[in-house]
Amino acid sequence: MSPSQKPLLLLILAACFATQAGFNLLHQLSGAYFGGDFISFWNAAQRVRHGDIAAIYDPDAWQNILSSRTASTRLPWFVYPPFTLFGLWPLGDATYNQAVLAWSLIPLAFYFALIVLLAKRSGLGLEANPEKSWSRALAYAVLVAFSLPFVGANLFCGQTGTLVTVFVLGAAYFSPTRPVLAGICMGLLAIKPQLGLLLPFALIASGQWRAVAAAVTTIFSMVVLSTIWLGAAIWTDYLRMSVLFGHFIGSGYEGVRPLALGPYVSLQAVGMPAVLAGFVQAAVSVAVVAAIIRVFWRGKANNRELGKEDGRLDLRWGLLAAGALLTTPYSLSYDTPLLMLSIIPLLARGWRDGWDEIELVSLTALLVLPSAQPLAVDAHVPFAFLALLLWFGLLYWRFENERRAQRAVAVQAMVPGQAGSTALPAI
Repeated sequence: MSPSQKPLLLLILAACFATQAGFNLLHQLSGAYFGGDFISFWNAAQRVRHGDIAAIYDPDAWQNILSSRTASTRLPWFVYPPFTLFGLWPLGDATYNQAVLAWSLIPLAFYFALIVLLAKRSGLGLEANPEKSWSRALAYAVLVAFSLPFVGANLFCGQTGTLVTVFVLGAAYFSPTRPVLAGICMGLLAIKPQLGLLLPFALIASGQWRAVAAAVTTIFSMVVLSTIWLGAAIWTDYLRMSVLFGHFIGSGYEGVRPLALGPYVSLQAVGMPAVLAGFVQAAVSVAVVAAIIRVFWRGKANNRELGKEDGRLDLRWGLLAAGALLTTPYSLSYDTPLLMLSIIPLLARGWRDGWDEIELVSLTALLVLPSAQPLAVDAHVPFAFLALLLWFGLLYWRFENERRAQRAVAVQAMVPGQAGSTALPAI
């Protein structure tokens, strides 16, 4: 990174943090309490702990509150799969403050540890002069600072964004060397399945069959064990609630519009007809899936490219993370901790080689996204969707540039007299 870009980057960070601090202050002054949405998880934990299982998924009560349209912005109803209750059960005897503290802080420890490990693998700060160790330390400080707007968006509303991201980060970290552990992490992502829509395409395209088997086994085991524990009837109630919740969100519930990231809900929020918003969602989803298949595809010429030596594995996973928020119609601002997986590869490269202006602009838009989206919706601008789309495009552009550069080097090495190399071009 050039000397002139580092002060600019720090200025961007200061502006982002000032925006976030103001947003959080207004949030608290409005009378909202910490971890507002966590009340639904806490209620579910208490009910399963004390045997009131039927009340967790009560479709009649859910139908009444939806039809009345008097629901508060913090719906106290639990819409996660039954096996999620395995993780919530230990919180059932805790007070609200004890439970929300554990819920908020424990995933953060794993989150920060994994982003640091993944950044180290991407080479963040490796270009630093050994005599100036502060430069590498500064790079990691910027890495952590980048995560704060996204973590804050999840932390103050008590949602699952950080926890779910830990599973994705774990899958990314273990995938090159321990595919079974990576597959288990992917299977655990089933607690929020809409964020895992791209994983089957990536796994099949890259031929990671051990990870596929581990993921399927994990999901199957959780379904069987939760059925034995809670009874088969709970799945009927859960499915009924899921259908009702889908209709509720699809009909344009006002509470999620200021938080929406994906095309369908965010475009409806700014006034686009549902049919047209659905068409845009379908088009974006197909384009993202095609891109993911392309970047993860393992051809005969690069059978080892997705292994330890793959210098673009971080970009592949970055595209998967950004694409996950675009392909699902229901992604919200508290899901943005996932974006750090896409920021790591560009931060590592930008710190070493410098940033393009458009990358800095896109990064700034991404960092202010959680705070800017509610304001943009009032101005009829789908800010979050456009920022995500631009970011995904830049990641793909970077990936293709590196692919072409690697191919050019490989082709040059095959020219007679060029060190006798027989390397094949990467695909």
